[in-house]
Amino acid sequence: MGGGSYSRSVYSSSSSWSSGSSSKSRSSSSSGGSDTASKKMSSTSLDKSMLPKGKVIRSNSKNPIIVALDVTGSNTKIAKIVYDKMPMFYGQIEQQGYLDDFDVCFMAVGDAHHDDYPLQVTDFAKGIALDSWLEKVVLEGGGGPWGEESYNLAAEYLNQSFEFDADATPRVFFIADECMYDTVEYSHWKKHISDKERPNDSQMSKKAIFERLQNKVSDNIFCLNPSDKERVLGEWENVLPSQNVIRIKGDGKEIIDLILGTIALTSQTRDINSYQLDMKNRGQDTKRIETVAGALQNLNDSLALTVVDDKLRGVSPFNGVKKTKNKSNLL
Repeated sequence: MGGGSYSRSVYSSSSSWSSGSSSKSRSSSSSGGSDTASKKMSSTSLDKSMLPKGKVIRSNSKNPIIVALDVTGSNTKIAKIVYDKMPMFYGQIEQQGYLDDFDVCFMAVGDAHHDDYPLQVTDFAKGIALDSWLEKVVLEGGGGPWGEESYNLAAEYLNQSFEFDADATPRVFFIADECMYDTVEYSHWKKHISDKERPNDSQMSKKAIFERLQNKVSDNIFCLNPSDKERVLGEWENVLPSQNVIRIKGDGKEIIDLILGTIALTSQTRDINSYQLDMKNRGQDTKRIETVAGALQNLNDSLALTVVDDKLRGVSPFNGVKKTKNKSNLL
């Protein structure tokens, strides 16, 4: 599945998890995702174009999308599922009209204390060009022993190095199943972000970092969290609005359905009921539809209340997400 501006002519969406796929010939790896994804995402050393330090990622679209993949431990399986389903993801946004002008950037996040490549960053790209970037990602599969990863390092990178037009509406998705470190250490800042003077220590706390990023992208940061640990979920809900922390209650295969649903809801092209119909029409079974709808219910309810409040105050709805001022400025 895919088509349009994003078709894989040789191995067209060979995931066994692709929506509507019924082909028994599409085998899947025991490590998650398809055999094709395992082969295509097999880099063991990082391409220089993916190094974050000194790199500015710039989007010229109305709707930049950033997907930050956790590539520690067993989370590499979700990264492979994302690769498999990218043509469907891209095609659904176009075909369903969820967004009218968008591009996509991927980040890979690990542990800056233990991994060789704790932060990897692609350029923004469209269509089939996304494949070549995803195939450069190193699925290191590492991480540390303490149940913390460097998501805050990735967030601070975006504070410093993500640029977009003033009238754009960016969306940032973290796929994360652990807590994050309390601060970004100076050595990690210097190695992975910049040689320039960094903000003071008080601005390097995880809370302060995510507050700046929320302000930059008007609260359009979402954590898709496959953890069942209340401590982990509580930490993310401490740095993001609770409705923006979306629990993955299945086995990870619904990850793209959840990202698509979040985009559809926040763009106000769908509500939770019409999005479920979209899922049904692309071949998802009842269990998957119910799981995804349940995970997105809090976000749907929050957006519905916002629209009602705007109407009562005589304010035009903000199209599901807030608008940001001076977005192109680096923080």
